[in-house]
Amino acid sequence: MTCCFTGHRELPRADSPEYAALLTALEAAVNDARKAGCDHFVVGGAKGFDLLAGEWILAAKKVDPAITLSVYVPHRGQENAYSPADRARYRALLNDADEVLYLSDRYRPGCMRERNARMVNDSAYCIAYVRRSRSGSAQTLKMAEAKGLIALRI
Repeated sequence: MTCCFTGHRELPRADSPEYAALLTALEAAVNDARKAGCDHFVVGGAKGFDLLAGEWILAAKKVDPAITLSVYVPHRGQENAYSPADRARYRALLNDADEVLYLSDRYRPGCMRERNARMVNDSAYCIAYVRRSRSGSAQTLKMAEAKGLIALRI
């Protein structure tokens, strides 16, 4: 069974209690998804929560090799606007993922939404880090709920 992730690009500071709480909630949500039968996870490769979730899954995969990770990239060059540190994390994520699916060769309007819809359509679960109701992550969570996915909010 497949579980996708959606979340904001902006995360709490790594040295903050909010970030520690996010990591605890992410661990609990992944454990819940695993107990429900999810062994395949999908992220969109965006900086912030996607990178964090993807790295989390890759670490879990070292303990349990039955876990697999796909990265659904909305367009080639997605990482061009990332900081050098995030660009390195992104490239490592793509390198270590079991599958990388490029949905477009170039950026075009709507490609992010199409990526999000594809992740939802291919999943039974959705782990969502959503703090703002007006965001692509909130829109993806609404798509997931409308499609009947089991949504784990963190």
